Amino acid sequence: MDWNSVEEQIALDDQNKWDRKISGSQLLISLAGKLRVPACEDTADVYSLSELAIAQLCHKLEIPVRYYRRLPDEMKALVANFDLKRHNEHSFFLRGKGQWIRAFLSGDYIAYNNAEIAETAQNLLTDTGLVMKDFVLEETNFFLKIISEELVDRGSGLKAGIMIGNSEVGMGSVSVEPFVFRKPCTNDLIVAQEKSFKHAHIHLTAYELTRRMATAISDGFRVASSILDRFLKARDQPIEDPVEVIRRLAEERVLSQKFTDESVSSYLAEPERNLFGVINAFTSAAQGLAPLQRIEMERFAGTLL
Repeated sequence: MDWNSVEEQIALDDQNKWDRKISGSQLLISLAGKLRVPACEDTADVYSLSELAIAQLCHKLEIPVRYYRRLPDEMKALVANFDLKRHNEHSFFLRGKGQWIRAFLSGDYIAYNNAEIAETAQNLLTDTGLVMKDFVLEETNFFLKIISEELVDRGSGLKAGIMIGNSEVGMGSVSVEPFVFRKPCTNDLIVAQEKSFKHAHIHLTAYELTRRMATAISDGFRVASSILDRFLKARDQPIEDPVEVIRRLAEERVLSQKFTDESVSSYLAEPERNLFGVINAFTSAAQGLAPLQRIEMERFAGTLL
């Protein structure tokens, strides 16, 4: 993975995307359950709403989303249009792609796009000792994982890294999260989120966001380096029955039985009767999950440390 590949994938994903800020008084749900958006003075375009956009529309209009989804289209129009009229003085920010509304957001939302965040990251990460480890681009989220070849413990294979994230559709802030990469099994341990930089899509200009990201990236590598040492010291924290602890933690987090069993199997493949072994079991089993689920599990593992 390199920056050219990232740029190409983002450019492909960006095709047919559009944005529009519009007053609630100009919006209408059609009898087919679609959103009518004025195209010009006498015409309107009709768009289907993604499941996420429907949930956001309901949240903005204070309509129970499960109730709205089970209504027939004619009733959806009646209910939603009544509440759109109540919000006729509010503006909304629509993010579309082709004939779909992919996000229905508040009017004060500021778009920090994936392409802009990736370009900012590339400009800030000019050190030759940095390597792109992973890139995730989903419908709702985007993540870049960068590791340092200099902030490393040679004996254990642990390396310090940062994960830069964004969501164009209101499912997350612009973020910089420190993590530790374990080379033998390519596990990642994402540090507790209070150590991370997060900024919602409001207020900041592009210049101000870049400046804050620069500071967050510097701080992120520093924190990841210190966590690397803490992770190694987790080997000095004995656990009498790691398998029982793994099952208890999985039950508390309401993880699936399949994933719990895979975590136990991961531990048994690389058993260490200490906190390091327990954490590694979860991050190792996470390798088999879908990208966004994997990141959430890596964040969970960070809380154990």
